[in-house]
Amino acid sequence: MARTLCLLICLSEALFCSDIFWFSYKIVTANSVVIYEEKNIAPLSVPYEGKNQFLCDIDFINDKNISKHQFVKTHFDAILPCFYQQQSHLISWNEKRQKQSTDRVELIIEPIRFTVDFKDEFATISTIR
Repeated sequence: MARTLCLLICLSEALFCSDIFWFSYKIVTANSVVIYEEKNIAPLSVPYEGKNQFLCDIDFINDKNISKHQFVKTHFDAILPCFYQQQSHLISWNEKRQKQSTDRVELIIEPIRFTVDFKDEFATISTIR
């Protein structure tokens, strides 16, 4: 039963998930130390039509055995700077009491749809609007 469910999930992802992905990111620092980080990349199962807008290129050695979903998950840190120019929120607190100072910074990059296209020796990241 569990094996059948797992196969059904894998098959549905392969059949119904397109090459469109969903990206969001949040990081929180306190006194310049990262205390929380949330990385989200997921394939979209609902088709979406829109205009592609170029974001960036990422150099990589093409491995034919890797899926696009696995590529974006393993190369998250290389993809992240591409999304810095997108809509984001920066919240900063700074408290000073006597001789003690504490600060807290939150950076939130809003969820956005994107695609990955593989070329010879690089991957092109584009947003969909």
